[in-house]
Amino acid sequence: MKRQKEKYRHNNIEQNKPKVNENLEQLKSNFQQQKEKYSPDTLEKNKAELNQSLLQLKSDFQQPNISNYKPEVNKNLQQFKSNFQQQKKEVKKHNVARNTPKFNENLHNFKDQFQQKQEQQSETITHQNQEEIRYTEQRKQQQQKLLTRQAKQWLENLDEYSDEGLWFESFSRSYPSRLEAAMEYLAVLNASS
Repeated sequence: MKRQKEKYRHNNIEQNKPKVNENLEQLKSNFQQQKEKYSPDTLEKNKAELNQSLLQLKSDFQQPNISNYKPEVNKNLQQFKSNFQQQKKEVKKHNVARNTPKFNENLHNFKDQFQQKQEQQSETITHQNQEEIRYTEQRKQQQQKLLTRQAKQWLENLDEYSDEGLWFESFSRSYPSRLEAAMEYLAVLNASS
């Protein structure tokens, strides 16, 4: 069995020899190319190109000289000051106009009109409230009259010797009159129905 393995291994090595040689040649070729790429002459040439690119980049991004812009800044500052002074004068004119007698008169008129409207609204609200109170009182009086009539009618129809009559007799003792007791009793009955 050992022999067979060795024989198989030997045959396998012999079969793969051309492939190994081919791969070895390829590796040598790649190595030569890399060696030429990084030779001292090539590196010097690349270094010079790299330095030139760096100098160009540095000059592109170098800050401009600020003193070149100083006259322009001064000009803009003067223009800003001039605009500010102009606006300041206009504001003063506007404030002076507000203090004129006509302005004060208009303000006084507006104040008077506002106070008159408030007084009118207050009177209207007071009048409406009084009307509501009057209406409510009239309605209560009408209901009271109706309840009084109903109570009188109920007392006339009440049989004093019935269960309801006897109960009402004891109930009415706590009231000043039988009529008031009947009105209270009917008001409770009407409210519950």
